[in-house]
Amino acid sequence: MPTKRIHISAVTVQCSEAIDWEIVQVTFDTEASDFDEENRTSEYLLLSANFEFGNDVQIEFYDGDDYGGDCLEKMDLWRDRAIAVSVSGVEFDLRFDLSDDAFCELREHLKVLLRYDSFRA
Repeated sequence: MPTKRIHISAVTVQCSEAIDWEIVQVTFDTEASDFDEENRTSEYLLLSANFEFGNDVQIEFYDGDDYGGDCLEKMDLWRDRAIAVSVSGVEFDLRFDLSDDAFCELREHLKVLLRYDSFRA
């Protein structure tokens, strides 16, 4: 049973990589990409890894009240939803509406981050 459940209806899903996929990030945000972080009042989840320093996927999040961080334990992906669970048991219920191309990009970035295909048909 998760210690805490955070629901995120992502308006923005951003995927990025650097240094030939050595650094990979995926963000699920309830705000538009041009949002001023100083005024944050709604949830987001950032997954990131720098494979030069190990295979752990770090997570950073805002739950609507406070910021937090942890490592990712597991993740499952569906066409319009994902469930991510942190090592400490926080569960993130992520909802999104992406074009086919954007979903393929998300899936590919998650394959690299997680070292497995988390897609569930």
